[in-house]
Amino acid sequence: MAWLRAARSLRASADADGRVSCTTKFVCLPEVTPFMYLLSAAAAVAMTAAFLVESSSWWIKGACPPGMVGLYVSRSNIYLYFGRFFALAYNALIAFGIENGATARQVSGTLAIGFGAAFLAHLVMLSGGRATRVTMTMLGRILLLPHQQWNVAPAAIPRNKSIVLATATASLCFGLGISLPLLLAVFVPQYRMSLSYVGQTVNALGTILLLFMVDQRLFRSLDEGSLLNDLPSYSLGRAAAFGTAGVICALIYGSSING
Repeated sequence: MAWLRAARSLRASADADGRVSCTTKFVCLPEVTPFMYLLSAAAAVAMTAAFLVESSSWWIKGACPPGMVGLYVSRSNIYLYFGRFFALAYNALIAFGIENGATARQVSGTLAIGFGAAFLAHLVMLSGGRATRVTMTMLGRILLLPHQQWNVAPAAIPRNKSIVLATATASLCFGLGISLPLLLAVFVPQYRMSLSYVGQTVNALGTILLLFMVDQRLFRSLDEGSLLNDLPSYSLGRAAAFGTAGVICALIYGSSING
């Protein structure tokens, strides 16, 4: 990743007072403080929570009994939109860190941890076992959803490759669209605003793919009362996307150490 090493090659010299000055157009970054580590941890947690809320909202819909589709969709949407606060918090925390001198190593590490945690959480959710059912049942009760039904064992259902591939593609575009522009802003801060809009464009592409290729299929299954049959494939696609994004960010993190 030659572009990454070139962007990071800052030549600094110390003056008589021990201060550091840069010989390139990039700004020298301060040493990492405990506050910055705390900020990174909070951002990673918010990132993982945002992805989990979005995925788990479909598992809540999956327990819908016949004749209550409208109620379950409306209540789960309340839960889904509440999860947007986590996405906003994640973006705000990362942006604040960058504006206060977060390094490429910090930002890429935060993204890798967030994606990695989301990957592991989706593997647990994918099983559809007791932990998943208990959690979704509790969320349903908090949302005042009556008569939840868990009448199949999702772990035993064959995976649908078309749902897995469509979900993985859309979720990868979505995840990288909200993450990589923040990392690139470390290297080219003068284009920070432009990069944010590029990220929103990629994010929009992922959202469109999700709406046309995944959500319609899942809503049709919800109407037919068979949504739980498709949720393992959906969760597998999400796990694959977050795992891939985590590996990409981990490679950037490794390059920022070794390059």
